[in-house]
Amino acid sequence: MRAHSLPTDPPVTEPCPPAPKPVFPRYCGRPFPRYRFIPGVHPHPTASPLGHSYHPRGSSVPEVAPCSPDGWKGCEDYLYGADLYNHGYWWEAHEAWEGLWQVSDKAGVLGRFLQGLIQTAACHLKILKAHRRGFEQLRATSVGHLEFVLGRVADPAYLGVPLAAFLAEVRSYFALCRRPADADPEHVYEHYPFLRLDSA
Repeated sequence: MRAHSLPTDPPVTEPCPPAPKPVFPRYCGRPFPRYRFIPGVHPHPTASPLGHSYHPRGSSVPEVAPCSPDGWKGCEDYLYGADLYNHGYWWEAHEAWEGLWQVSDKAGVLGRFLQGLIQTAACHLKILKAHRRGFEQLRATSVGHLEFVLGRVADPAYLGVPLAAFLAEVRSYFALCRRPADADPEHVYEHYPFLRLDSA
């Protein structure tokens, strides 16, 4: 096989988390990537010709349409990010929400909310890699962004997320992953904080 040929099924053994139990419902019909990207294990999804989302130089990449608090049910990138997060595609969820964050008011409520989701997903990846320092940093910043939003919205569900409940579950889960406190973080999947969207 030539160095830059693109196989349909790359020979990669994926150390992925177990499927959620019960299996969480999907919010959109877009198919999942063919592997969950784990840095240092898989081809980089966009930088490597072997990546699951690689676009050759010069090829067109779909533009990201902004998401609004009133129109989130029709925002496929947002819904796809929730699907990815709920099924353990943390790097891919980060990317799906990153595009929306880039076209948002980053300092506003929507931007801080998306950044909170992005960093929550990234924190799960740090747990998987047992990166203690990265986990602690993202644990603090992700919770901080979500707390900022919770203090500024009147509706208990923001973009479909029951924010107080989700924030409490994230806090509890991240604390659980650091027991004992002097150990490297480790996932405890039976307590995973799923992203439930009301009336999606």
